[in-house]
Formats: sequence, structure tokens, C-alpha cells
Amino acid sequence: MKIEFYKKNGEVDVPVEYPKNLVSEVSDARLLEYVRMIRANMRANNAQTKDRSEVSGGGKKPWKQKGTGRARVGSSRSPIWSGGGVTFGPTNDRNYTIKLNKKEKRAALLAAIYAKVSAKKAIGISDLKFSAPKTADAAKALEKLPINGKVMVFVPAADENAKKSFRNIPIVTLAVANTIDIISIISADSILFTKESLTELGDHFTTTDRKSQISTDKSKKLKEVVSE
Repeated sequence: MKIEFYKKNGEVDVPVEYPKNLVSEVSDARLLEYVRMIRANMRANNAQTKDRSEVSGGGKKPWKQKGTGRARVGSSRSPIWSGGGVTFGPTNDRNYTIKLNKKEKRAALLAAIYAKVSAKKAIGISDLKFSAPKTADAAKALEKLPINGKVMVFVPAADENAKKSFRNIPIVTLAVANTIDIISIISADSILFTKESLTELGDHFTTTDRKSQISTDKSKKLKEVVSE
């Protein structure tokens, strides 16, 4: 699959092949699981209530057991009393963390990007160079491209001028190969690549795959040595 590339002035340029190692397709449920994990791990555990053992007062029996005509009560700390403890209320020692293995994260992240590419919502720009940070130049370049709405712009990790040029544009979210936010990808209306960032993205996940394969091979060899 090829991505349409454009020049800085809006003219059509030569399309670029999308790296095969970035092709990934997973179900919407997998994507949702990754998003749930991110949001759950960001959750601040602030809610705190007291049970009947933690509220103050209630040490004395309110009235005698019999002869009053009222229901028997042992303590004013009872959850059915005003000012009493809370039954099964939230506590700040609850752990909301969700774990997802690396392969699932990688597949979901690449699937989110590939979904935009396959839907023709991803394009590239071939000659986007900044000699100095210039937000006005970045905005003009975006205006001449066939994109609308919120845009995720992939830039090379070392290109500080490009980062500073795009970061103040309200509709733009920046991304580099090693720091990609899946929620921003899903919510973006389109994706913009530079040639350098697309190559860097392919190289990053190729390197990740190699490291994973090396660690897998090491674990296999270790198991073989142990079994012997």
C-alpha cells in the first residue's frame, strides 16, 4: 500500500510505499482494551470513605437492649445511622492498574495507524524542512494539503525545528516513532508523515522486533540448558 505524498506548495509528489512491518490489523476490542489500560493507569485514586471501625464516636451503646420499645442498637457507628460508617465504600488503596503485554500493545498501536492509512486518511509531505522554528510556515504548509480537522504530525525525533514549528498549532498533535499516543491517533482526523519520520517509524519497529526475537532466542536456549 502506498501513501500519497505532496510537496510543501501543495503539488502532488511521488507516492511512498508504506513499510510492510508496520501493517497490523486487530479487532476494535483490542484497541479498546489498550485505551482502557492507558486511562485506568492514569486514574488518580483519591476517593476515600470510612467504615464503621474508622468513624469517631459510638463507643457507648445508645440505649439499653430492652424495654424502650425501639429497635436494638449496639453502636451509633452503624452504617444505617447518620454519621456512621460506609458499607463497601471506595478506598484509596484500590489498584486500578491494567497490564497488557508488549506484543498486544505493539499490534494495537500499529493497527490504529494502519487503519488511518488504509482509509486514505494518511498523507505525506516530502520537502518539509525548517531552518529555524516558524509556526507560520508550518501552518501555511498544512493549509495547502488535502487534510481537514485534527491532524497528527509525525516528525523525526531529532528535528527540533519541526517540533517547535508545529506544537503551537491547535489542531496539531505531534508524534515521533518512540512516543506515540494511541488515543491521539484514534481521535485524529488525519495523519501527516514526512519521509524521514516514516522511515524512522519503520526502522524503530524493525529494531523492536529484532530485540524481541533476540530475547526469545535467549530464553529458549536457557530452557534447553536447564532441561539438559
